[in-house]
Order: sequence, then structure tokens, then C-alpha cells
Amino acid sequence: MKVSVGYWYNKGVSLADAALHEKALYCFDKAIALDENDARVWFKRGISQFHIKLLSAAAISFGKVLSFEPNNAAALNNLGVTYTQMQEFEKADACFRRAAELAKGNPKIAVNQKISTNMKTATSNEQ
Repeated sequence: MKVSVGYWYNKGVSLADAALHEKALYCFDKAIALDENDARVWFKRGISQFHIKLLSAAAISFGKVLSFEPNNAAALNNLGVTYTQMQEFEKADACFRRAAELAKGNPKIAVNQKISTNMKTATSNEQ
């Protein structure tokens, strides 16, 4: 029996929804092995990687989404959050600005950008 991308994607989403992100990653990796051009799999993979603190890997996954869908505001927003956690504030700000252009009025983007700005300020003050 051949298992499809959709099977692994749906299984990964279910596991991620249950906060079983390591197991979800296994499923997303299986899906990517079947079709490495599926942006939705890369996106969910990035979310799971972020949750288990694989920040560099998450940034790569969100970047992969953007290589397929350059105007994906959700991927830009999540990449900005990831860069914020990595303390790469300039990259984060660029992501948030572009996401805000694409999804005008999205309050989540504005909140995440403010958090990033506050973290940048706090980090600057510590040095």
C-alpha cells in the first residue's frame, strides 16, 4: 500500500495539534520525501520545529515556504517570530514589515513586531 503526502501531512498536523511535535516532524519529513514542493508541509514543519526550539531549522522551513509562495504573510510572520527568538532583530523586522504589507490590519503581525522591538530594546539595554 502506497501512502500519500496527504496521509503524512494529516497525521503530522494531528500530532502537532496534540503538541507531539517531534512525532509530527517525522510525518512532515515523510511527506516532504514524497513531495518536496508542498509549501503547506514545509509551513507546518516549521511550526513544529519552532515549538521544539529547532530555530535555525524552522527558519529554513519558513524560507522554503517563501521560495514557493513569496507573498505568504503567515510564513513571513512566523519567520519573523523565529528570527526574534534567534535575536536576529533586523531580519525579523524585515519579515514583519513585508507581512504587514501583505496582510494589512492583521493584529497578530503588529503584536509580534512590537514584541520583537521590545526584545531588541531590552537586549540593547543589557549590553
